[in-house]
Amino acid sequence: MSSNDTELINFLVNISNNVNRYFPTIIFLIGTIGNILNILTLSQRRLRQIPCVFFFLISSICSLISIDFGLITRVLSGFVVDPTYTIGWFCKFRTFVVFSTRAMVFWLIVMATIDRWLSSSIETSFRRRSSMKNAYRATIFVIFLSMIVYGQLLYCYDANLINAPFKCYAKNYSCQLLADLTFVCFTTIVPILFMLVFGLLTILNIRQSQRRVLQMSITNPQASVVHELQIQTRKNDRSLLRMILVQVFLLGSLTLPQATQRLYAVLVDSSSYSKLQSTIDMFIYNIVLLLTYLASAMQFYIFTLTGGTLFRQALFDLIKSFFDIKHLCQK
Repeated sequence: MSSNDTELINFLVNISNNVNRYFPTIIFLIGTIGNILNILTLSQRRLRQIPCVFFFLISSICSLISIDFGLITRVLSGFVVDPTYTIGWFCKFRTFVVFSTRAMVFWLIVMATIDRWLSSSIETSFRRRSSMKNAYRATIFVIFLSMIVYGQLLYCYDANLINAPFKCYAKNYSCQLLADLTFVCFTTIVPILFMLVFGLLTILNIRQSQRRVLQMSITNPQASVVHELQIQTRKNDRSLLRMILVQVFLLGSLTLPQATQRLYAVLVDSSSYSKLQSTIDMFIYNIVLLLTYLASAMQFYIFTLTGGTLFRQALFDLIKSFFDIKHLCQK
């Protein structure tokens, strides 16, 4: 191996060590604070009774669990020994929780997108399916399905591994192949495709609804009164749709790189890699892995920027109630 390759390897290793030491801490802090604020805001009574908002609420809880379980050990590994590297059951449990909750986040956003499609339909029978009862059922289904799909990690992952990228990793090639394909298909590509399809269908529904109301206003002047009453509802619907579409875009942008990297790792035999190639591959993996955690940390900030008055007013009410309670306690 040439001296240039050695220098490049040392350079990439140093960058990876610094990135793994500081960036997980930053993502952990902004993600934990943001998701807690999200949970408190969305759990207000007038919001949590909206099926779409309920999906956002549960996805925020899952994001908080995924970030805390996934990043606390990475933060510790930058300063002390990561306990998942040496404790077998903790390695299995942490991996299972992180991957299953991340899948729950994606599929709950899919359910929120489907709910927006149903509620925006001009067909009454479709709109009726957008209900809290169906939201509860869909949430339970997503949680159990994600746990079942990723149950294989409780067997496949183990600690104290030597010939692996991490000491807590899939214990053989078959397990690695199964875990990577599950992540690429079940957690990333398939849910993102569902989000895109139902997002576009929702936009078409809204346009059809707008044309229908315009025709009613022309043929029946009294219908304009109904139109005025629907303005606020439409604003809320548009706010929810913006929240979904922006989140879909960011989820895709921040998670597809890891899915691509894992798919490449499945298709290419890494046993023949040189030390430089292995270092580059590990460097890329560390970067794209942090991007997936960043996706789970951004929900609150997405909602604040794109949620319109619906979310910002709820956040303002939360802050106001906090200061009111604080004022009462000081009396």
